[in-house]
Amino acid sequence: CPYYGGDSFRLISELVYRAGIPNVRDRLSWGGVNRTPDALDYGKYLLNADLLQERGILLSGMFHDAPPWADKGQKLPRDLRALFIFCKNTAEAFGDRMGDWEFWNEQDIGFAPDPVWDYAACMKAAYLGLKAGRPETIVAPGAVCRAGRSAYDAGMYANDMAKYCEIMNFHTYSPLAQYPSIFAEMREFMASHGIGGRQLWMTECGTNSEGHSDADGVRKGMKRHSPEQEMIVAEFLPKSQVLLMMEGVARNYHFVFPPYNERGGHKDWGLMRRDGSVKPGYSAFSTITGQLVQAKLLGEINVREGVRAFVFEQPDGSQTLAFWSVSDLDTARGRVASNKDDVPLDLQLSVPDGSYTLTDLLGMRQAVQTKNGKLVVRATRYPAYLAGLKGLKPDRKPFPTGKIEQHQPAPDEDLSVIVRLDLNTADFEISGQKSTASLRKESGRGRLRIWNLDQTAKSGRLKIDGGMLKGLPETIALPAMGKAEFDVICTPDPVVVKGAADAWNTNLTITGTFNGKSISQFQMPVFMFGAFIASCREVHLDTAKPENWRRNDSATTTTITFDKTENAVRFDLVWENDVDRWFYPEHVLKLPDESFAGAGMLAFEVKSRQDKVENDFSHHLLMLSVDDTREHGTTKSISYSPPLNDWETRYVPLSNQGIPLEAVRMFRLGANPRGRKLSFWVRNLRLLKPQ
Repeated sequence: CPYYGGDSFRLISELVYRAGIPNVRDRLSWGGVNRTPDALDYGKYLLNADLLQERGILLSGMFHDAPPWADKGQKLPRDLRALFIFCKNTAEAFGDRMGDWEFWNEQDIGFAPDPVWDYAACMKAAYLGLKAGRPETIVAPGAVCRAGRSAYDAGMYANDMAKYCEIMNFHTYSPLAQYPSIFAEMREFMASHGIGGRQLWMTECGTNSEGHSDADGVRKGMKRHSPEQEMIVAEFLPKSQVLLMMEGVARNYHFVFPPYNERGGHKDWGLMRRDGSVKPGYSAFSTITGQLVQAKLLGEINVREGVRAFVFEQPDGSQTLAFWSVSDLDTARGRVASNKDDVPLDLQLSVPDGSYTLTDLLGMRQAVQTKNGKLVVRATRYPAYLAGLKGLKPDRKPFPTGKIEQHQPAPDEDLSVIVRLDLNTADFEISGQKSTASLRKESGRGRLRIWNLDQTAKSGRLKIDGGMLKGLPETIALPAMGKAEFDVICTPDPVVVKGAADAWNTNLTITGTFNGKSISQFQMPVFMFGAFIASCREVHLDTAKPENWRRNDSATTTTITFDKTENAVRFDLVWENDVDRWFYPEHVLKLPDESFAGAGMLAFEVKSRQDKVENDFSHHLLMLSVDDTREHGTTKSISYSPPLNDWETRYVPLSNQGIPLEAVRMFRLGANPRGRKLSFWVRNLRLLKPQ
């Protein structure tokens, strides 16, 4: 950029400061700053922390990307001692520049392909290290980002993770209209896991409402927002802030401040442009900060139909009304076509005679006068602020924000001993959104590690429930800041109830006592896959005919044929334009013969080919729908392993997915390819129903 001699770090810090933003989240790469065990160089991360601290801005820190030397699994480290030491050193190095530290990012999706019990073990080690380095720091879990709570979320807290973090952390890019249902479910989930009184933070929040960028950018291949798209984002910013406050969110970090492109350059993020100038969203952010950063939300007030208004109390006791007219941004579930459908609406307030200050979305102020105790202002789709009010009473209060809660160990509790179990991939497959170990045989092999992240050596024993672990000694000695490890054979207890779809599921739970103190719980759900398959009858679906599939994709051209050579239905798709590439053909069930009621799994054979060597996908999903007309009925998306170049069988679990199987009327089966040409074959679709 041409400012500050090209020093973009200084420019961004100065812009954040001038917008009155008190807190910024930054992402740190562990592998990038700790390339070898003995070398730590925080480089630009510490430089930025210093620039922000000089301006009175506090940082929220997050890190991921484990280095290979930390015994890296798929992405998470296996060496919990190395993780502890890095966290301790990093918390000490950044000190009071950081108000909190967050371990990992969106671990419930691709940032951590490892199973949920591995993440929980790492979270425990990270927490202990961060607290050892700076006891007063707030420790946050990595933010989950799926719209619905899943078995992965439950798995984190079944592994006692609540004892190793102090808030709840979430990301969403969902439309504003979905906030009430999303956060109602989140509050219910938090309460059910004993953390209902904790603060909920949004460490990433943004929007896709403006769609892919329309204008050419200054950098080749990087699209930019049109002026109209910039205004849609500017409208979103204060609306999302206020509506999240109503849902009880204690902090909300908008994604993202500097210029940043994703999705092949077509998605333009950021409050800045690539030439260093700022978008209207920057002014919108600066305005809401200036108007409300020190104010307390009292709640929403009914002023008239089509207008939303929220009462804030300022430190001096006066009130500010944030208000806007409802637009398609408030109601849409997808892209907002334009910002030109504005319908201004006048609202009248009964207030004492006098002068009040009206501030628009971008900070322009004007004085407005009352006449005979009545004040009329005009609401547009762009939020505005009316200051100097008194006596307004909200009709609906916000949900409480909760507290930052640090678990206080009981006298007979030891948080420093952590159990980790690595499974043999020939015997187990991770399934169910990385939350279940599917066992192919009666028993499976593994490597059990018990870590002691404490300066005191310990001795004790483990207690196993839900099965047996053969290979463990009666008493286990743990060195200070070390581990004991054993090759084990895992044999789950059979829990079989004839005809029950989830009867082959059990929980392997490991607890223990060392030096007279209980340790945190390890829990791994196990699905006895081999026993389940042997017990099922198959219900074949009539999917071998192309006419029994309905096109549903974003491709330029799509053909559906029957491939006699492969004995499969074949889908061939071509995308000629730069759009989101997705492909989810639909099969409407022929009821009652194809009813999903009582089914434990959907099985099918699949293979694919793309115009790229990797043949990779960003998503691969089975979608169950209670509606066969593409209206907004209940839909549940379930991930399956990606289709490869050769035929493989996929088993997609159906039970405990949060959708009534007897109500399913249609399913979609497909993927989001990264290439522009896709051939996709599928055959032998069948429901597996326990007898």
